[in-house]
Amino acid sequence: MLSILAHNTRKIQEATQMSDITKACRDISELSVSAQAACTLFLDKCKKAGLSVLITETYRPQARQNWLYEQGRTRPGNVVTWTRNSRHTGRMAWDICKHVKGQEYSDNSFFVKCGSIAKELGITWGGTWETPDKPHFEISSTWKEPKKEDDEMITKELVIINKNEYAMDAIRKDGNVYVKVRDLMMAPGIEVKSRGRIPVIETK
Repeated sequence: MLSILAHNTRKIQEATQMSDITKACRDISELSVSAQAACTLFLDKCKKAGLSVLITETYRPQARQNWLYEQGRTRPGNVVTWTRNSRHTGRMAWDICKHVKGQEYSDNSFFVKCGSIAKELGITWGGTWETPDKPHFEISSTWKEPKKEDDEMITKELVIINKNEYAMDAIRKDGNVYVKVRDLMMAPGIEVKSRGRIPVIETK
């Protein structure tokens, strides 16, 4: 009786395991913390660009990766992956498709635009690989969110020229202060000319 029960339990476990490896996980929260941040940022940028993106897979257990690798090799079907070692298993990758019925994978320009956004964010796009994998995106363990640029702010700034102080209109951006070259003319002894489009600053 115990032998039969153990056999049935093993069969149930095997069936559950098979069910797990044949089903893709699409949950972003299953990714690593850094990959969650990268993926969320990527989706936000794509949305702002008018790209309708659908996540098709995130974390992939090694058992599923092995199962996918077998397809087209030791198991019937088309080859769907070229490796047993994927960043999916390390929770560092996700796959996408176009969220439009009938155009999920046929719109090449869609994936190129998504790949361009990924590049801006320091995310690797599989479409640039020797064996292209256009739906695939991944990050390395050293990925960091790109620094956000400060918005431009027009202010009055104090500028010191030859030990004298002058209040000038200026632009503050990314921690730097920019003033108009022609405003330097308010300082005695400073002359601003131009040579074509090149500003020339001279002392009188």
